[in-house]
Amino acid sequence: MLLDRDLPVDHDASPVARADEEDRHGGESVMVFRLGAEWFALPTLVLDEILRLRPVHTLPHRGHPGLLGLVNVRGELVICVSIAQLLIGPMAVGGHGRLVVVRHEGRRLAFPVDEVQHLRNHDTRALRPVPVTLARSASAYTRGLLGWQGMQVGRLDEDLVFAAMERFLA
Repeated sequence: MLLDRDLPVDHDASPVARADEEDRHGGESVMVFRLGAEWFALPTLVLDEILRLRPVHTLPHRGHPGLLGLVNVRGELVICVSIAQLLIGPMAVGGHGRLVVVRHEGRRLAFPVDEVQHLRNHDTRALRPVPVTLARSASAYTRGLLGWQGMQVGRLDEDLVFAAMERFLA
């Protein structure tokens, strides 16, 4: 009888119901990460896993400096690239505390980041335009800015980012 009773009027919807409501109203889940002093976000749909940094095995005669090498992810060798070089520039150096493994159109790639803060939902309609003063390299791959804890986070366009990282492999 306890389980069959009606819910109170002020009962909040379940997290699943709230997530469905956000999806209908333009909600999107993103992973927020830091490269140097800059914060970026990618949709969680491309995220495979977040790991502690692992040794990157360099490749001889690698063509592009953005191609870091290969990393062992649960017994699978995954290509590791520098998203920092793409977004911040060729002189980008960081502590690299985490390894993010992503999947896009069947290909897995890994890239080191300084910090992964968390996964969060945001309203895609609330994205602000990218100001012209933003670093030119990052703005080319940014859909818009979202506010988070008093900071501006660049919501990256995953298609453009992956296309650019694929050029590292050529």
